[in-house]
Amino acid sequence: LTGGLHAQLGGNNAYMVTDLVNSARVAGLGGKFISVWDPDVDLALWNPALLDSVDGGQLSMNYGSIFADVGQASASYAHHQSEYGTWAAHLNYLSYGDFSERDEFNQELGTFSASDLVLTLSHGRSIDSLFRVGANIKFIHSQLEQYRSSAIAADLAATYRSKNQDFMMGLVVRNLGVPLSQYTEGVKEQLPIGIDLGLTKRLSRSPLRMTLTFSDLQQWDLSYIDPADIGQTDPLTGEEIPVEEADLAEQILLHVNGSMEFLLGENFHLRLGYDFRRRSELALSNRPGGAGLSWGLGLKIARMRISYGRVVYNQAGATNHIGLNLRWADFRKTS
Repeated sequence: LTGGLHAQLGGNNAYMVTDLVNSARVAGLGGKFISVWDPDVDLALWNPALLDSVDGGQLSMNYGSIFADVGQASASYAHHQSEYGTWAAHLNYLSYGDFSERDEFNQELGTFSASDLVLTLSHGRSIDSLFRVGANIKFIHSQLEQYRSSAIAADLAATYRSKNQDFMMGLVVRNLGVPLSQYTEGVKEQLPIGIDLGLTKRLSRSPLRMTLTFSDLQQWDLSYIDPADIGQTDPLTGEEIPVEEADLAEQILLHVNGSMEFLLGENFHLRLGYDFRRRSELALSNRPGGAGLSWGLGLKIARMRISYGRVVYNQAGATNHIGLNLRWADFRKTS
């Protein structure tokens, strides 16, 4: 149900819920964010190696209003062990709402629902002061009316941070795994395996932190070819019209997600993101608008950290995400 957002690449795979944004902060930063060492348990779902920077005893909850009746809710909890690193558990639930079941004569037979559930266990630890590694183990369950499918998958990750802490890099191999059961017997679904690389730079004496994330590096060509454009002929000459292919610059940009965070003190952050691929695939040709853009903000109010993110897909609409993060360390400071 969600693979269409990823055009031809996503259409080849099931379990696309693992690639959907489930963090308000990450949503505001464009949907990909894997290279910032921050005490934020939500980042572990995208890069588990970042988990070792998370304070023990951190709880996060997020909700996303997608489109129509589609809603997404997630919760995460982190626990730190000085000897073994940091562990976290995550629950991500996506509901597609209710559907009307009808026969071939359009007679209503009832209703049915569809949903996806992902349970994740994360672990991250430091190798030394510059390098960290981590892994996610995920159980994925998908249900559509009477059809059900499940899978188990893993993410492997590593991060690097320079000695002066102004440059960071993250590398993630995601969704390595196998299906456990299929929607239809004999039809084996594929997991959306991907390789992502993130680079982050904090400008000296500036509140600005900039990030470039290169996604789906396992596949060079991410361009979308509309099947309706294939086989078109010129009405005057009768010759086949060649399909326009992406040039080198566009091929590179389709892998790029750019974002900026303005760290205006500990209590207020502004976020901005841009996804070239989302704009290329979903923008309307006559009214591209803000397709591909995203923005958000982070506030610390009393002992709570609140995040909001908005992702623009095209003129038809955008998704809204809100998150709440509680850290026991904040409570201890004020007690």
